[in-house]
Amino acid sequence: MAIYKLFPEKDATLYTQNVTMNTGLDQILEASTYLLNDAAQTSRYLLKFSQNEINGAYTSYISGSGISYLSTAAGALNGSLTTNPSTLFNKIYYNVPFTSSTGGGIGAIGDITVSGNTISNITITNRGKNYKIGDILITTHLSKSAGGGANWEQESGSLTLVNNDFKKRKWKSNLRNYAAVVTNLNSTSYLKVYPISQSWDMGTGRFGNSPVTTDGCNWREKKPGFNWTNGTFVDLTTGSYSQNQGTTTGGATWYTGSITNKIITASQAFTYSDPIDLDVDVTFAVDVWFSQSNGIGAADIPNEGFIVKQTSSVELIPSQSQASTFKYYSVDTNTIYPPTLEIKFDDFFYGTSSQMQTLSQPEAFISTYNNDGVYYPQSVQRFRIAAVPQYPKKVFQTQSGYLTNFYLPKQAQYAIKDSETNEYVINFDSEYTKVSADATSSYFDIYMGGLEPERYYTILLKSKIDGTTKIYNEDMMFKVING
Repeated sequence: MAIYKLFPEKDATLYTQNVTMNTGLDQILEASTYLLNDAAQTSRYLLKFSQNEINGAYTSYISGSGISYLSTAAGALNGSLTTNPSTLFNKIYYNVPFTSSTGGGIGAIGDITVSGNTISNITITNRGKNYKIGDILITTHLSKSAGGGANWEQESGSLTLVNNDFKKRKWKSNLRNYAAVVTNLNSTSYLKVYPISQSWDMGTGRFGNSPVTTDGCNWREKKPGFNWTNGTFVDLTTGSYSQNQGTTTGGATWYTGSITNKIITASQAFTYSDPIDLDVDVTFAVDVWFSQSNGIGAADIPNEGFIVKQTSSVELIPSQSQASTFKYYSVDTNTIYPPTLEIKFDDFFYGTSSQMQTLSQPEAFISTYNNDGVYYPQSVQRFRIAAVPQYPKKVFQTQSGYLTNFYLPKQAQYAIKDSETNEYVINFDSEYTKVSADATSSYFDIYMGGLEPERYYTILLKSKIDGTTKIYNEDMMFKVING
């Protein structure tokens, strides 16, 4: 399981109190309602994530057109083996391991049927990971169906992955904004999230600049000299107010409803007991953006980002008692809390070796044995886990029981905390932070690009063993550095 994080390429807040004010470089994003000189005011904020970065994450980790796992369908591969035809002739080779000479794929196992010296059929019996269409797959050994498991050493044969029969991974995408100030919540406190329907300029302004900066979007304009559309909208879009105050004309436009049976809008309710961070599921919107940008979607919905606002019915209520403040950190914040687009995907693999046991007692020493301690943001680190019972069973052997590594149980999860603030940057997730296993050990992958650089992080592992759920924190730490 894995979580990949993207940061916005631009963001800004629109204010009715000054319809020409740009705030593109503000450290705060705001979606508030309030009174100013007895006049009702509101604010909304915009943020956009790079479509190129979304496409890269989508094709690399989610869709069948990029790195994925092999189909279980027969015939997913084709090719021929010309080496030693007398050995290969009319045989079935079971549990053949495949590795990739081009894409770095591992873990795929299949059965090969050979007619003459040509492969006539392949059935994938165990899916691998990190394979993609066009990969050259190499079989290092073919395990014969007869002959007592004797091996045939392949010298030159290879297979090419040609079938597009991939399965889209289970995945989810969440927009996350971290609260600076959230006050005066009530039963009608909601934030709505919509895909924006017009392009806009971020600008270089800040709230309170005097004179105001006007080189980017504001309540009235999407970019200098170009107003937000009001009154006449294309299909699936709506806009803002055109009230007698005049100053409220504008405020962006956005898509509503559903597209290709996918609801592309989102909302979050806030009460006194709810978390005040914004954390909403925007999977369908991201999916539509990817499909449109790659020419495979039915609807023309390009990525112009998200608008976050309170419900229209409360935005301009002239009552201080009903006013709500929602202020979140922007991409320009000097804190560790910039907005993120989280892309969570299922890369779980659990193929254990018969030579290793699974941990069966909760009292254990758990650590990562390949932690270099320092990583660059561009890196992906596979942390391998050493698990040893605190009280090994006594057996008749010369080797110490503390030297034998164990697997964590199948439902084990990992989490990452900021070591200074003690806040979760990646929380335990029963679907998307499960610990994998292969013939070597239990493991999990961390994408360092989603972590703030020049900070220390702590790894936590959670597992339910013998009816006891325990979290292990054995000072497993690392740092992400600039570079």
